[in-house]
Amino acid sequence: MTKKRSLRACAAQISPVFMDKRASVEKYGETIREAGRQGVDLIVTPETGIPVYPYWRNNFGYTDPESARRWKETVVRFYDEAVRIPGPETEELGRAVKAAGLTAVIGLNEQDDRPGSRTLYNTMLFIGPDGEIMGRHRKLMPTHQERIFWGRGDASDLRVFETPFGRLGGLICFENHMTLLKAAMAVKGEEVHAACWPGYWAYGGPGNTVRDMTGTLHPLHRSDQDAAVREYAFETQTFVVSASLFLTEDDVPDDFPYKKTTNWKWAMGGSAIATPFGTYAAEPLFGEEGLVIADLDLADRIVAKNVFDCMGHYARWDVAQLRLKRAAVGPEPAAAELGVPRSARVVDIPAAAAGSDAGGGEEPEEGAALPKAIMGAVPEGLAKPLLAALSEKFGPGSVAAARAELDADDLEELARSHGLSHDEVVSFIHDFIDLIRRRSEFVVPDLVVEEPADA
Repeated sequence: MTKKRSLRACAAQISPVFMDKRASVEKYGETIREAGRQGVDLIVTPETGIPVYPYWRNNFGYTDPESARRWKETVVRFYDEAVRIPGPETEELGRAVKAAGLTAVIGLNEQDDRPGSRTLYNTMLFIGPDGEIMGRHRKLMPTHQERIFWGRGDASDLRVFETPFGRLGGLICFENHMTLLKAAMAVKGEEVHAACWPGYWAYGGPGNTVRDMTGTLHPLHRSDQDAAVREYAFETQTFVVSASLFLTEDDVPDDFPYKKTTNWKWAMGGSAIATPFGTYAAEPLFGEEGLVIADLDLADRIVAKNVFDCMGHYARWDVAQLRLKRAAVGPEPAAAELGVPRSARVVDIPAAAAGSDAGGGEEPEEGAALPKAIMGAVPEGLAKPLLAALSEKFGPGSVAAARAELDADDLEELARSHGLSHDEVVSFIHDFIDLIRRRSEFVVPDLVVEEPADA
């Protein structure tokens, strides 16, 4: 349940200090503090505002020595001005967020922290009111020429975060059009959504089928961004705080090699805030910097869901279901090759949930070594409670018993206490059971849990 009944949200339409992460962070910090002075609870900044979005994406080339030199210098500079998470820039942003007493979603270019990698990511950084990093979301599918600049995120980057005003999530640019990602965020219980964009565009020409990126203002309904923001809000019954970049050609230093060959005009803003009814609480702002602020009544989600609840009475899980991956992908061998999930880890089983031997059913002596087991895809923090629930329901030796079952009430309690859906808990238990079946050498031989016959 949310702790607050209202939310003052802000989409910060601010220009970066071009290709200067330190100066951009300083400017962002002051913007965050100003939002705090205005009583804002949540601030969202545009896509890769630190240090800038690569609007020059059509200008690459190294077909001769001079063009190769320009491209090389720009690539290296763009990398050097990206942010490492965590790092001095995120610490400074955290101090500003803490001073303002709000929650922030910051769009930035991120250097990969994997040893040996020099890949950049288009990232949303989530910072809580205590100034601490809650997590990040890396754009899963860069669009067109964006793939020259950024790598792709993975399943671990699709997350929601607990905040004083509810579960907060976010997607970047065209991700807000991706049907299954929207469904995944809904399954995760998202209540407030941050959307980040590099600017605004519309469609004109014959039949309104030609993308217009000249900075011309068209009726809102000609923009797919307008449709995405409002439909996301209505379809998932969330509040959507949508922040778009504003940048003029004058903001670009004259020594930038692609200044005169880049279209800067579509960096025209367009930040807005939408309600769960698919309407604007604050309409798009164009042509200037500014803080787009709206006071939102969180109870409106209940009213919207009374008519259309994508996770309740309007869902038909018997007709269509979502299969969602959770684990990150890395350079390690595939799970199938190892016989254990990639995300597997060894955890202690608390004494309350561990029998002294296989089927003994007795509490282990004080100070006795506890058995360990690979818990696979079970999230950290859920492994021990899962075993504890088995122990409490079936006795101290149940984790070593030949058969154990959890009924619907047990599953619902596990889901509620760990902020998960019923289906997620069921999935975790199935992963656990499947892992035990593999009888990996890493699993204690006397730890056996069998799948219920009707599962």
